Amino acid sequence: MNAQHPTSNAKRPSGSEVPSNLPPALAEAYHQAAEKNVLAALNPKIYFGYFSVCADGKGHGSNNTYPGLDWGQSAEALLWLGRKAEVLASWEYVKRHQREDGLVPFAIFPDMKSKTADFGGYPLTGDANGAIFKHWVPGNPLRTLANVTFLTLADVIFAQTADREWLKAQAPWLRLATDWLQTQITPEGLMHGGGFYLERPTRLEFDGVNQCYSAYALTQAARLLEESGDTEEGRRCREAAERLTVAFRTRFWADDHCVEYIHPERGPISYHGLTDVDWAAVATGVASVEQSAILWPQLKDNNDFLYSGIPTGIATRPETYEDWEMQNIDRHDLAAMGRVWYLECWARARMGDREGILRSMQRVAELGKANNWSWWERYYSERTGDLGKYHIDHYCEYPANFIRIANRFL
Repeated sequence: MNAQHPTSNAKRPSGSEVPSNLPPALAEAYHQAAEKNVLAALNPKIYFGYFSVCADGKGHGSNNTYPGLDWGQSAEALLWLGRKAEVLASWEYVKRHQREDGLVPFAIFPDMKSKTADFGGYPLTGDANGAIFKHWVPGNPLRTLANVTFLTLADVIFAQTADREWLKAQAPWLRLATDWLQTQITPEGLMHGGGFYLERPTRLEFDGVNQCYSAYALTQAARLLEESGDTEEGRRCREAAERLTVAFRTRFWADDHCVEYIHPERGPISYHGLTDVDWAAVATGVASVEQSAILWPQLKDNNDFLYSGIPTGIATRPETYEDWEMQNIDRHDLAAMGRVWYLECWARARMGDREGILRSMQRVAELGKANNWSWWERYYSERTGDLGKYHIDHYCEYPANFIRIANRFL
């Protein structure tokens, strides 16, 4: 499997220096994404290396850490902005919360140490250190997200620093993370976990994005472990990634597009149009060459992924989702989000579509400028009614990914 993800060969700006190859409008957006968002989220009063998921420190908690995705996105952006010391300190903080069996918490809430909160009748429990390992949404979405994020961030740190001593010191924790992740793979090569980075729709029980990202993470982890001297664990990771890839190409393919998820009772779900799974399959290289050739003409200029003009929505037919797919809770993740936009740009980079990346960045830049250089957590399609009433402002996902995309893919 070719899961190349351009990192080590990119020219790294120092500090918050703007990459020289950006057009003026995008250069301004890059600067504002850095200064008003990613750097503004740093708060050493909590601990050195702490950063919140919202630049104002209000949305989603002023002292919470989210190893499930948000942490990895902002940490990589901070690396590109020259804040290595803070990122390594944050890495150590998260590492201390890894469970003995290798599971990384998807959230760490210091105010929930040994407490349980009620979310509409569903419990969310923190351990003695405030680490949270099980989601409150039934089916436990985000189950594998933190381990995948942990592994991919380790890959980013090593690519940026080339510090083999650091890598060797992390090897025991990386092995634990890969060992746990491999326990979630079925004999048929499917990765458990429900919604990989979505809560509602929960995508029970096998999510196509999870399948792709897990294969990619295990491939990258294999290289890291081999670099650290653990060739046996590296071999196991490569074999696991290959099993996931083979299973994806057969079980997650529906004639001319990808299956979104495989429900334990309803079987393959693939009727919401094209989805973020299609972007993920191309981006990670988990789709075969032939499958990517079928997908790309459908994806490349598909404006149905724009929700209220913004990339990138989770599906081209968002209005077709049914209440049971949301477990009758809400539809908040039926949206355009920075995590999906990153997959789109990654796929465009793999397919050599630089102009497509620039167009999408321009859309995101214009939205941020219109909102005083602040971005929301989610943006909704006009076709899904009044969902737009719900949003979190000053969210760092779009600005963090703007920085990542500019450096990785341009």
